[in-house]
Amino acid sequence: MRRFVRFVIGLTACVVLFYSVFQMYVYVTQTRASSELNSGLAQEAVTIRIPEVKIVTPSQEQAPEAETTETVPPETAPVSVDFQQLKQTSDDIIAWLYSEDTPISLPVVQADDNQYYLRLLLDGSPNNAGTLFADYRNKPDFSDWNTIIYGHNMKNDTMFGTLEEYRKQEYYEEHPVMYLLTPEQDYKVVLFAGFVTPAVSSTYNILETVEERDALINKARSASTFQTEVEVTETDRVLSLSTCVYDYEDARYVLLGVLRPIGESQELTVEDGETSEPAVG
Repeated sequence: MRRFVRFVIGLTACVVLFYSVFQMYVYVTQTRASSELNSGLAQEAVTIRIPEVKIVTPSQEQAPEAETTETVPPETAPVSVDFQQLKQTSDDIIAWLYSEDTPISLPVVQADDNQYYLRLLLDGSPNNAGTLFADYRNKPDFSDWNTIIYGHNMKNDTMFGTLEEYRKQEYYEEHPVMYLLTPEQDYKVVLFAGFVTPAVSSTYNILETVEERDALINKARSASTFQTEVEVTETDRVLSLSTCVYDYEDARYVLLGVLRPIGESQELTVEDGETSEPAVG
């Protein structure tokens, strides 16, 4: 009888060990496949931008006190994205999310529900890393007051594995902005709050009134894990990035930022040694 018990215990231990090794193999294999797919897309469709500065100066015949018009290059994202190239992989791609000097340089998709891309890559292969996806209830052009993007908190820091770093003030100060690029418009995402919330909460409501919007912003600021003086105006649209955390069952960390359109050129007029700067919106 004792031998039988030892046999059962030993067999159970072997099964548990085999299952653990198998799960680790699956995790490593799937995260590698996810990283390779997204890295390949980035190589094909994402280009590092080099800003240009053009200066128009008076001709030599003009008087020294004549005006000088300096065209300030438009503020741009650090990268540009070829969406026609991306669409060859998937028509569901609606944006590219980029955070400089972090692993976040990833496509964003949208489906007819919030389950489809939860465990699926862009090429249709099953994968626990999933794909970053916008809430199906949001408009695909990010024109809602608050657009929510979901991503997994991967242990190897891929996908939204680095969002939790915003629990530290130092990390926020090193990475205060992200960039959201869409086929229609590029945005700077000016981050203003990050906090832990239950998976089922008003944080995930699609905002319909000014009161609901203000309540979300006030809740986020009061519970934020970092502090900032970024202002959110009545006309600002918000981007919420959501991932799983383990403070308690079904906890989520949500990082919020203001969507600021970028890409318009500005002009500075220099006259008699003085500079007239455009108003900052």
